[in-house]
Amino acid sequence: MTSTLSSGALDGQVAVVTGAASGIGKAIAERFIAEGAAVVGGDIQEIKLAAPADKYAGVRCDVTDEDDLRELITVAESIGPLSILVNSAGISIKVPIDEMPAAEWRRLLAINLDGSAFAIKHAVRAMKIHGGGSIVNIASIAAFSTSSRYNNVYAASKGAIVSLTRALVYELSAHGIRINALAPGLIDAPVLRSHPDDWVAARVSRVPLGRMGTVEDMANVATFLASDQAAYVTGQTIVADGGLTSVIYLDPD
Repeated sequence: MTSTLSSGALDGQVAVVTGAASGIGKAIAERFIAEGAAVVGGDIQEIKLAAPADKYAGVRCDVTDEDDLRELITVAESIGPLSILVNSAGISIKVPIDEMPAAEWRRLLAINLDGSAFAIKHAVRAMKIHGGGSIVNIASIAAFSTSSRYNNVYAASKGAIVSLTRALVYELSAHGIRINALAPGLIDAPVLRSHPDDWVAARVSRVPLGRMGTVEDMANVATFLASDQAAYVTGQTIVADGGLTSVIYLDPD
């Protein structure tokens, strides 16, 4: 069963969501709109949300391009004071470390880590002017453990997101800006579905709650972290994985 916050949890807020064209980012953008926020979504793909067209703006944004990130924040500021940033843009590759092309390693870090860091850079400049805000970084349980081989660079990038989230508490708290991370587990989204069905089934069988998470599950947590209901929460990484990282193995008995 999926629960939600009360309607209007984000009334009057202006939010930027990267990676808003699909998966977790899209679900978060749609949920924020349902909760009363105006959303500016950034993605390299066309953004089509299940929401009235006047409730969001889709901006083509390559998060590895700082000019694109700056423009994304500028568009949001043209709507109203920026109060929320969600860094959801990311990719995954699996290559043995002794075969890893340097260009692929750097490309993933540029998207997953640098893109988040420089989106924060420009969002914080706006949030300082307006007296505060909330940042939600999408990490992964790969920051703490891994469910497959060859997940080296992805895990490194998400571990860095967790560390960045903690490190920025000192810098941002004095300006009324909260920063937290969400670490999803096995989520029924395009990245997971790109793997073979038997690979997915084997890993879902290890989840104590007995199912994959949904993108809506993740949107619930992100909405809480972005809202005033989490007003005393900062520097934290919320693991939403159905209990997967809490067990070594699942005993069927």
